[in-house]
Amino acid sequence: MTDRPRNRIVVFRLSQEEYRALKEACDRHGARNISDFTRSEVLGFLNSATRPDRLNHRFAALEGEIPGLKASIAQINRLLEGEANAESA
Repeated sequence: MTDRPRNRIVVFRLSQEEYRALKEACDRHGARNISDFTRSEVLGFLNSATRPDRLNHRFAALEGEIPGLKASIAQINRLLEGEANAESA
């Protein structure tokens, strides 16, 4: 943690989907709140020493999204199978 006071405010807008994704990432990482999580991630990105560090960080974030995408695909497949079964009946 820093000894310097945090006296600057940064504001940005998110869509509902972006906010949901940010909240889920915050929960997955066990962060105290969205503000702490976002500050930590942004400063970590800025303080990454090398391009490979940044790429590793980005790849890790993308890997974190894969389970949700797989679940969405499985749900879509179930819906499509249900519609196909209904049409053949």
